[in-house]
Amino acid sequence: MKKFNTVIFILILCLALVGGSLSILAQEKDVVATINGVEISKAEYYEVLESQYGPYVLDELVKKLLVQQKAAALGIEISDEEFAGFYDMILSQLGGPAGLQAFLAQNNATEEQFIDQLHWNILIGKLSTSEVEVTEDKLVDWFEQNKQYYDKPFTVEVSHILVEDEDDANAIIDQLENGAEFAELAMEKSVDHGSAARGGYIGEIGKGDTVPEFEEAAFSLPIDEYGLAKSNFGWHIVLVHSQSEAIEATFEDVREFVEEDYRSEKALDAQSYLTKLELEADIKLFQ
Repeated sequence: MKKFNTVIFILILCLALVGGSLSILAQEKDVVATINGVEISKAEYYEVLESQYGPYVLDELVKKLLVQQKAAALGIEISDEEFAGFYDMILSQLGGPAGLQAFLAQNNATEEQFIDQLHWNILIGKLSTSEVEVTEDKLVDWFEQNKQYYDKPFTVEVSHILVEDEDDANAIIDQLENGAEFAELAMEKSVDHGSAARGGYIGEIGKGDTVPEFEEAAFSLPIDEYGLAKSNFGWHIVLVHSQSEAIEATFEDVREFVEEDYRSEKALDAQSYLTKLELEADIKLFQ
């Protein structure tokens, strides 16, 4: 994900506020501060803002408007449902709400800024992929070259509770055997905070997706049963929810995913796409 440019965020916010709360002060007096009785005028304040940071802010505003214009021209929007899916995925990758707050603190940003930036990245991605030229022959060739990625391997759907030592693991197994809920114990005791927030749920895994010790347990357990595995991460209490047989993909069945992957692979990255929009646009800067 593109890192937050907090300076630009703050500057845009400052410029937006120029016509707001600061203008109230300006209506009374054309001064923004006094230092030991010496005044700093609003004109001096604006001059420094514009000379030092104006080009960065203007560049951001130009890019924002170009993206908005292109989205309107192509009729591309991000639905609430679509955004929620991306947001949940990123939240999961960050380790849940606690991970998000740590990320925001590290980048000196607010959740509102995070949401705006994520929305911006998703929109640019959709615009860039939408302009990739696609033909049926190209998609078929792409499918044949990458068929192994569309074949569905044998998978198991699993949850786990991760603890640091064997005694804790055995104590949790005793609780499970006495009727305790797996998800509740995972949220309470698992040190894998990402899956703990989901009641220990990991999802479907295939061969090679996890460490060997975890994989051996997951692929040997019957459905709705749990077992113990030790890895370099600690002790896992593994629960298998379901199993899915391997399925060989056909182009017709996965065409939608093939086109999505093809477009993503061939699309310009965000910076290159923004440069493309700038080169195509009639931009006049009055500075």
